[in-house]
Amino acid sequence: MFSRRNFLGAGVSLGMLALAAPALGRSTSSNDPVFRAGAGRATISLSDLFPIDDFTGQHDPLSIRVLLTEKGLDKQAIVVVDITSLTNTVITKMKSVVTEITGVNASCIMVSASHSFSTPHLFIDDSQKPCTQLLFQAFIQALTRAAQHANDTLQPAIIGSGSGVSHIAVNRDVLTPFGWWLGADDAGFTDPTVGVITVNTLSHKPIAVLVNYAVQPAVMDASQTETGGRLISADLAGAVSHYIERHFNDDAVAFYLVGCAGDQAPYFQASRHLVYGNGTAGRQDIHEKGFLLLELLGQKLGEEVVNITQNIKIDSFDNFRVVRHQIMLKGIKFTPHNAAVGPVSTFHYVSSQPIAFPITLIQWGDIIIVGVQPELSAIFGERIRNASPFTQTFVVTMVDGAAKYLPDISGYQRFTYEARSSPFAPGEGEHAVQRIITLLTELRALPA
Repeated sequence: MFSRRNFLGAGVSLGMLALAAPALGRSTSSNDPVFRAGAGRATISLSDLFPIDDFTGQHDPLSIRVLLTEKGLDKQAIVVVDITSLTNTVITKMKSVVTEITGVNASCIMVSASHSFSTPHLFIDDSQKPCTQLLFQAFIQALTRAAQHANDTLQPAIIGSGSGVSHIAVNRDVLTPFGWWLGADDAGFTDPTVGVITVNTLSHKPIAVLVNYAVQPAVMDASQTETGGRLISADLAGAVSHYIERHFNDDAVAFYLVGCAGDQAPYFQASRHLVYGNGTAGRQDIHEKGFLLLELLGQKLGEEVVNITQNIKIDSFDNFRVVRHQIMLKGIKFTPHNAAVGPVSTFHYVSSQPIAFPITLIQWGDIIIVGVQPELSAIFGERIRNASPFTQTFVVTMVDGAAKYLPDISGYQRFTYEARSSPFAPGEGEHAVQRIITLLTELRALPA
């Protein structure tokens, strides 16, 4: 079986090969003052494909959501896919579909995985899986419908932003007698900030609601049914999005943009981590009962998002840009099995070749979306947001690919799961954060 660790490891390998000079994609601001937007959502049909991986059924639907924005001749698109991760080849194909339907240049399309772990992996070519092409086509068909609806509903629009607080996340790094492992540490750092951007019609009816929060949407991660097998689920990202969409009578499309959640887990999980007396790691599963936890946490975060939308600040803007940068970070030798053994008291990081670190910046006036591939520690999101010259700053991970974890320096010093699962050298997270802050400062200074 091709595991999540293997899947993300392959993504890291592709990233390490991308060592060309930084690529720049830019949609510049236009003299036309009219801003338009459209959004679409489509369900991915999987009913005829079971079993898929180790999934024997489905609890709730997976979806693809597309937000199309336009100002004069310039167009942008944000795509959110209910899936754990996306490979470069799949992302390239998805962008080509969006371009064909909407006319948005690939460099101005951001594709983000919602990062639910209760989804099958998606490959274009995998001879070991007979349903590969059928699964891929199911995703592409949903993307096509969502992109077409977004394009068909383009209309003059306004943007607003705001923020609030939610405490449904917890730091997942815990100290055991054998070293640091996964769990729930109330004393650990969390970033409770909920960022919200609304895209509304000129009559203030919602078109799209964008949510940014630092938690892995993984309530049902690794949980099985009482009779065996797993159920596909969009997990917390889906529960939050559906709550918001139901609140607005399905007139709005909700986009869950996962924040700096590398060391953040939902406060309650169906399959919780354990460390036994001999130092080995295991899990305890409450099976289908976990979906009650999922509903509770989804409602809790969804309610806060809805509350934020009631007091949103409308933002007028001239700057409408997508800017892409690439920096190089020092690497360390990475293997998916580094952290599989459980907690350890020592670990040796071995230097390796540099790794490309793409940065995507989407600017809507005083609103900025910072997109990166790796799962950053939550403290990085807070640092970037606090130093940002923009009123509303989203830091979004799992953007245009995946690159495992990028922890803060303390994670490497404690030999956490994230540090041992990272292809990036100690201290490179801090370097990347400082570079992002510099880029934001430079971008804010540019004229309209």
